[in-house]
Amino acid sequence: MNKIPKFSSEQEEADFWATHDATAFLNETTPVDVKFVDARPPRTRIALQLDPATINDLKTVAQHKGIDYQAMLRAWIVERLKRELSTA
Repeated sequence: MNKIPKFSSEQEEADFWATHDATAFLNETTPVDVKFVDARPPRTRIALQLDPATINDLKTVAQHKGIDYQAMLRAWIVERLKRELSTA
């Protein structure tokens, strides 16, 4: 069985794990119970009606950015709202 070596620095450890498969060392691990907490603030769903061409354009822009178009819209709204509030 493989043994995880002692590392003298974080860089040495990073280099090791970059070239080794962690599954080869599972015998040295201990299972732990993990509880994930959804720390996102609560949200309220709204309905927004847009024409299909606009939605397609939004999807195209979001795809080029590599994100979901609805997430992009939320970010745009928050950014614009902050700008508007700072000048009000």
